[in-house]
Amino acid sequence: MLSIILIILKYKINSNIIKVVKEMRVFKYKNIKLTKQYNKANFVTHSGTFHVDDVISTIFLSKIFQEINLIRIPSTNNRNTNNKLVFDIGLGEFDHHQKNRNGKRENGIYYSSIGLLWKKYGKEYLKNIKAKNIDKVYEYMDRELIQYIDATDNMQMEYLKSKTLPDFVKLCNPEWNENVTEEEGFVHALKLADEFWNIYIKHAIAEVEAIEIIIKKTNETNENYAVFDKELPYRKAVDFLKNKNIKYLIFRSKRECYDIRIISKEIEFKKEIIINDIKQARILSNIHDLLYVDTNGKLCCTETLVSAINLVKYNDEK
Repeated sequence: MLSIILIILKYKINSNIIKVVKEMRVFKYKNIKLTKQYNKANFVTHSGTFHVDDVISTIFLSKIFQEINLIRIPSTNNRNTNNKLVFDIGLGEFDHHQKNRNGKRENGIYYSSIGLLWKKYGKEYLKNIKAKNIDKVYEYMDRELIQYIDATDNMQMEYLKSKTLPDFVKLCNPEWNENVTEEEGFVHALKLADEFWNIYIKHAIAEVEAIEIIIKKTNETNENYAVFDKELPYRKAVDFLKNKNIKYLIFRSKRECYDIRIISKEIEFKKEIIINDIKQARILSNIHDLLYVDTNGKLCCTETLVSAINLVKYNDEK
């Protein structure tokens, strides 16, 4: 009997030690440290299930402030929030759970925590990372990413029909059948969100610069096409073109050829060359180094720039 009691006591002591050790663990990622001591926290957000907006918000804040001591708590009621930045909780400047929420864009999308933080600190952040075209990158990020995270968190599903979002963040919440703490899941989500953010901001800066290059080049040409010495993302640039005479963009491709892309909705490549037999397409067009014709009629590839320009002229022949 005594031996059984000793085993039980040993088990309880070991369990308590494991519990204490787990509670004493420091959960940290880069300059973000999770704390359970309110007086040591300089940032506050909600506990429980985490979402894209509070995780992305934490990562964004970590790129502006040197040290993030974050506490995740159920409520800020009866708490002194002086000298603490509170987001996605507490009904303050960076929360959106108030009765009338906390502002919305002209297109109807309400702000969530990341939208409110981006509005306040976005341009300062872009200045710190020495981004070019700060105003345009700021608008691009809001238009292409931030507002869709806001719409997701505000359950405005009508805005999300054709948008892919970083919902992988929610998948980091501990599953019902695994022995993972909220803190472990949150730190895992931070790592993924940080990588996503770094890739996306790099993409945004590059795309805005590409739009500027395409606008400038198309404004300078007297032809109905413009030539570029490398591939550039062009689809969003099309909406900003001032030269309405432009029908084609020609890019030197990474595949060591030239891509001719039709950007006009009214035209496509002639049906006579949109065929499976590339040899016949070469004969009909008299472009002997024609490599590829897209079946949708909006893309052709040639080996040389001369052929690309000749293909444009061929396609414009009546």
